[in-house]
Amino acid sequence: MGKHSSKNSSKGGWAAVIVVVIIVIAIFLFMGNKSSISTTSPGGGYASSTVPQVQNIALISQGTVFSINPSSYNIVNFTVPTGAYSISVTGSYTSQGKIEVAILTPTQYGMFTQNPSSISSSQYFYGDTQGSTINAALSPGQYTLVFYDPGIITQDTVTIVNPITLTYTQ
Repeated sequence: MGKHSSKNSSKGGWAAVIVVVIIVIAIFLFMGNKSSISTTSPGGGYASSTVPQVQNIALISQGTVFSINPSSYNIVNFTVPTGAYSISVTGSYTSQGKIEVAILTPTQYGMFTQNPSSISSSQYFYGDTQGSTINAALSPGQYTLVFYDPGIITQDTVTIVNPITLTYTQ
C-alpha cells in the first residue's frame, strides 16, 4: 500500500503544479487585456489609453539662408495630420529686401500662383517687410509656407533667425 500512496501523492503534486500554471497564465492574460480597456471620459466619449505626444517638426532650420529672385517665391509644403491638436507654426526671419510671407491652404496657394497679389488676403500673412515673427494657430490639413519677392529689380536674401517649426499634439 505504501507504494500505491506514494504514487497518488506524486500525481497530486503534478496536478497542483498544473493548476498553479493555469492560474498564472490566466492572471497574465487578464492583466495584458486590462491595458487596452477604454474608460468613459467626462464628456461621454472614450478616453484613449495612449499618452498624447508632442511633435516638433523643423520646416526650415535656424541659420538657413536662401535667395528669391524678383517676382519669384520659395515654398515649403507640410501636412498636419487628422486628429492633431494644439497646432502652431512659429519662427522668425529677416531679409535684405522686402518680402511677403504667408501660410496658405491648397486653395489659397492655387489662387496665389494665378495672382501673386492674393497672398495678402491670407489669414496668416506676414506683410511686405524685411523680417517678421511667424506665429500661426492651424487646424489639421495641408499647407504651403510661401516666401514671395514682389519686387521687380533685385534678388532678396532671406535668413531664418529662429527655426520655423510645426508643433502639434497627437
